[in-house]
Amino acid sequence: MTEIITLRLLFQLGKIKFYIYPVVLKNKDNLILIDTGYPMFLPVIERAFDEKGLDITKLQQVILTHHDHDHMGAIKELITKYPKVEVKCSNKQAPYVLGQKKLLRLEQAEKIGETLEGNAKTDNEMFIHMLKSVQYIDNVTPVSDNEIICDGVKVIETPGHMPGHISIYVESEKTLISGDMLISEEGVLAIASKEFVLDEDAEIKSLKKVYDYNIEKIVCYHGGEYTSNNLKMELKSIIENGYTKSNLLYE
Repeated sequence: MTEIITLRLLFQLGKIKFYIYPVVLKNKDNLILIDTGYPMFLPVIERAFDEKGLDITKLQQVILTHHDHDHMGAIKELITKYPKVEVKCSNKQAPYVLGQKKLLRLEQAEKIGETLEGNAKTDNEMFIHMLKSVQYIDNVTPVSDNEIICDGVKVIETPGHMPGHISIYVESEKTLISGDMLISEEGVLAIASKEFVLDEDAEIKSLKKVYDYNIEKIVCYHGGEYTSNNLKMELKSIIENGYTKSNLLYE
């Protein structure tokens, strides 16, 4: 059986302060980390492993749900220190993780920056600087839809937030690790923020896809573990409402 261990990592920059929730899958003595947080986050990850009683030297794999800076930011420093770790992502995400293509979020930010002025432009320039600080890696192992990565743990292709975005389903725990497909805020489950979704139609199709799975818990990268007695109904409502104002936590 595979154990799910949700990490709670603090990101703080000036007055900005919030948590992200990477996940560790423990299968016997093997450990798999799903997403790595921001650039320079390796010490934060190591402390979180220690606090959970996990030996990071037993980490075998890192699964990247997608290449956003808050998901792959620490991957280079992690595999530099722990070179035996195998990094996996989808085929469509691989060129960005390897630095063969410009980050899609960077392209988006640069385009938006052309229309901004004042403080908004300054904030966007800081965001661009952070995106450019992401370091690429030299090797990655592609994974595909429905691929089993360990006992009862399956990859689900869930594009929308980005092409090639993946989620992870742990059958024994009836748990979906959703990456950025879904978010949770103050006990409310919601669709991924419209501002950062590159294909809204694909996002809805991905939600319809995971709806068919037997899910009792969702681990959102932004929001952490979410459970509800009415989870299926909530997912159905999110799908039916799509990108309407009532279905979003953020504009």
